[in-house]
Amino acid sequence: MLRFEGLCKSYGSRTILQGLDGRMNAGAYALRGPNGIGKSTLLRVLAGVTDADSGAIRIDGIDMRADPVAAKARLAYAPDECPVYPFVTGRELLDFVAWAKRCAVTPEVLGIVERFGLGRHLDTRCGAMSLGTQKKLMLAAAWIGAPAVLLFDEPSNGLDADARAVLVDLLRQKAAGAVALVSTHDHAFAQALGASVIEFEALRAEREAHGAVA
Repeated sequence: MLRFEGLCKSYGSRTILQGLDGRMNAGAYALRGPNGIGKSTLLRVLAGVTDADSGAIRIDGIDMRADPVAAKARLAYAPDECPVYPFVTGRELLDFVAWAKRCAVTPEVLGIVERFGLGRHLDTRCGAMSLGTQKKLMLAAAWIGAPAVLLFDEPSNGLDADARAVLVDLLRQKAAGAVALVSTHDHAFAQALGASVIEFEALRAEREAHGAVA
C-alpha cells in the first residue's frame, strides 16, 4: 500500500534523505531514530507536503508525482505541530478536509470526533481551542476519506490518557486494512499499537544492501 524508492531531499548543502527505500503493506509501523535524522522530513515527503529532490512514491498503487491529487486523497497526514487555522471552526476544518478529498464527513468520522470528546468544540474556532484539542481534531480528521495510508508524526504528544487510549484503539483497527506509519519516541505507545519497528537508518541500509545507493 505504501512504496517509495530512492527518496532524496536536501536543503542547501545539507542532505536529509539519501536514497531511502520502503515497502509496507497493511499494518502498524513505528518509525524510530534520533532527533534530527530526518523522520519528520520523510513523512512530509511521503505525504506530498514537501517535494522530494528525486525518487518515487506510490500510495495505494497511485504514483505521487504522476497523479498527486488522487494519491493525496488516499492518504492522511498529521504533523506533530498542528497547522494554525485560527478563524476556522472545528466543523469547517472537517468540511474542508472532506472537500479536498472529494468526499463527505461520514457518520464514522463523526463517531471518532465524539470518541475524542470533540463534539462540543465543533463550532469553536481553532484559535480558541487548546493545543491538545486542536491535535485531537487533526487526528480525527485523518479518518476522512477512508485513507489507505496514515502518516502521523509523534501522534501521542500532548494527548491525555483517555485520548491516547482512543487513538491506540482506532489505529489498531485501521491497521487491519491500511498502513499506519507513525514516527514516535514513545515506546509504550508503539508497543500498545503492536507496531513493527522500522529504524530510520534501515531504510537507507536496505538500498545499500542491493547496491543501489542514490
